[in-house]
Amino acid sequence: MEQEFSGEVIEWRGPAPYFFVAVPEQESDALRAAAAVTSYGWGMLPITARIGNTEWKTSLWPKDGGYLLPLKDAVRKPEGLDVGDVVDILLMSDARPSPQKPPPPDSRAQSAPRPAKQVPRPKGPRAPVTDEQLKIVPANQATWEDLRAVFGTTGDTARCSCQRFRMLPKESWASEGPEELAARLREQTACGNKQAQTTSGLLAYLDGEPVGWCAVAPRADHPRLLRDYRVPWLGRNEDKANATVWAVTCFVTRAGYRRRGVSRALASAAVTFARERGASAVEGYPDFVDGGSVGTLATFADAGFAEVSHPGKRRAVMRIDF
Repeated sequence: MEQEFSGEVIEWRGPAPYFFVAVPEQESDALRAAAAVTSYGWGMLPITARIGNTEWKTSLWPKDGGYLLPLKDAVRKPEGLDVGDVVDILLMSDARPSPQKPPPPDSRAQSAPRPAKQVPRPKGPRAPVTDEQLKIVPANQATWEDLRAVFGTTGDTARCSCQRFRMLPKESWASEGPEELAARLREQTACGNKQAQTTSGLLAYLDGEPVGWCAVAPRADHPRLLRDYRVPWLGRNEDKANATVWAVTCFVTRAGYRRRGVSRALASAAVTFARERGASAVEGYPDFVDGGSVGTLATFADAGFAEVSHPGKRRAVMRIDF
């Protein structure tokens, strides 16, 4: 079982300070249903957690009918997390399989799996690409097959399909499933429909190969961004319903083409894309620690964005006003 959510880092000051993130009610209910199988006592629930590129094993603590995820310093400090920061978390419940007797030696030998065939990944030169080398088009000018090639078939990008900030209350990766989220992305992008009036992103090509994606759309089109994500709003007086302010919310670069400047070029193209469609401003919300799907500070700065807010130690709001 997997649960994905955003939560605020809180501190409990007992004999020594300890840091937690509270698991939301819906995710707690789902985890509680599995506790009879996975708990080892006192309501503790063994799980694997992931924040950014950091993955570790721990146990959820029961608290007031829900759960708290403990953040040990070995995880919190490398990720640059402090009290009040909002963090995106993936939980994977560690169900304990029932013990099974090993098969007889002859049976083991006959049923030994063959080594998996290695499928080569697309590769290209490691030199940075230039804007002239890339062709960047609105998503409706591209095919759905090209967009899916960028997202791949495994991992977080394939599971999420760029729906992290667009999901409604009580929705999650687990509740909706990858097929439904992919269908939503296809509708939002209008891939292949060159007459579409609206589309929510850009696709980058290098030598005819689809290599990168950037989500850019009106900020008000992202329910979870408006409801749960505090970064755009802390210390600012913003009208959340203002549809003329656009947001760059996601970058995906295809395996084999990363760290070559594809996201930087897409961020620059997103500025023109938003302005030509009537935006009064465009924003981004980079992560100082690892960038991830939201982009790095340098990605936005190189595209002409300026910092207007700095909520927490690892997040900023970067913006261009037209």
